[in-house]
Amino acid sequence: MRPLLLPLLCLSLLIAPGCKKEEGEGGKAVIKGTVLRQDVNAVGNPIGAPYPYHDQRVYIIYGDNEFQDDDVRTGPDGNYEFRWLRPGDYTIYTFGECDCPGKSITVSHRVSIDGKKDEVVVPTITVDNF
Repeated sequence: MRPLLLPLLCLSLLIAPGCKKEEGEGGKAVIKGTVLRQDVNAVGNPIGAPYPYHDQRVYIIYGDNEFQDDDVRTGPDGNYEFRWLRPGDYTIYTFGECDCPGKSITVSHRVSIDGKKDEVVVPTITVDNF
């Protein structure tokens, strides 16, 4: 048993540095932000001030993936949070409404987590409500 221990230890030391954890769940970092809703008239001019967008779905894409990896809904104050993430690059997005049939407007932000316990605040997302 002892003769095998040294080669296994050396092999594990060679392999371990090559294991890079990808973006996604499994860490201790947080990405959070707020979604506001802006009512607009038929020609696109704002009506009143933006207000918190309750129960709006917000999506996250890990790294260079092409499709959503997870989603959350905003609370009554328009806030959302993606927890337990590892360092890396992420895309946060949601959809705004459009008065054109079958269309929606995507609003997205690209953010990076650098440290294992970072808390990244995404710039406020404001979506139009026609």
